[in-house]
Amino acid sequence: MHKTLNDIVKHLPDGISESGMEEIAKLVESAISEQVEDEVGKLTAKISGYLRMRVNEFKESALIELEESNDTFRAVRVYESLKSVISEDLGSKDSESVVSAYKEENVKLQETIEKLNNSLSRSRNENQTLESAVGNLKENLEDLSEISKEPFKSSESALVITNESSSARTSAEAEENMFLTEDVIRLAQPQ
Repeated sequence: MHKTLNDIVKHLPDGISESGMEEIAKLVESAISEQVEDEVGKLTAKISGYLRMRVNEFKESALIELEESNDTFRAVRVYESLKSVISEDLGSKDSESVVSAYKEENVKLQETIEKLNNSLSRSRNENQTLESAVGNLKENLEDLSEISKEPFKSSESALVITNESSSARTSAEAEENMFLTEDVIRLAQPQ
């Protein structure tokens, strides 16, 4: 590196001060250190990838060798295989019980739906009956409103109670009127 710096100094013009030379040396040194860091980072990544690959290969070969030579390891593998078969068998029995529970719930829901449909049908019939009754009532109301527009004629007659003395009534009429008594006349007079 010192030789490269000397070559750089030879190519520089003669009028450069010592501080200028130091600045140029710092710039060159920082450029070189950046390149070195980049290369080191790349090499580190390559080496760690290679080592990781080799460690995985060693693990696989160690497992194969252990499986072939160790009885306990083989027994554990057999146990795990049996365990998975048994769990599948138990799981199928459990799923059958779950399915039967769902079937029972489905039957109950179907019955509830059928009851609700029957209730809905009855409600519809009642609504139709009520709608026809309302229609009949509207027709009757229209008929009654037409009748009420005609003047009222009554065939009944009423007795008139009065205390007017200047009326053209005869005393015979007053005697026939049983409602016209002395008490009634007295109550009718202003006090």
